[in-house]
Amino acid sequence: MSFPWLSRTQPRSGGSDRREKVVADELASRAGLLYRLGYSEADTTKRLIAHVAWEYDQPLNGSYQRPATLSDQAIAKLVADTYKRRPG
Repeated sequence: MSFPWLSRTQPRSGGSDRREKVVADELASRAGLLYRLGYSEADTTKRLIAHVAWEYDQPLNGSYQRPATLSDQAIAKLVADTYKRRPG
């Protein structure tokens, strides 16, 4: 017996790269918001690093690691770049 709803399509390639770009765009947006609210660059960096750690550093079967594009150094660079633009 066949079930038409049981068949599924293959996932598109590059999904993890697209997800990482979306997360980086969201972090840049948050950095801009925190800049406009008057947070210092150091405070913004700490907040965003804590957010990413909370979101992504949950171990799944002990084998998950945060992507390099979301490392603490990458987040600090993203915040510094956002603050240099002085979003307003």
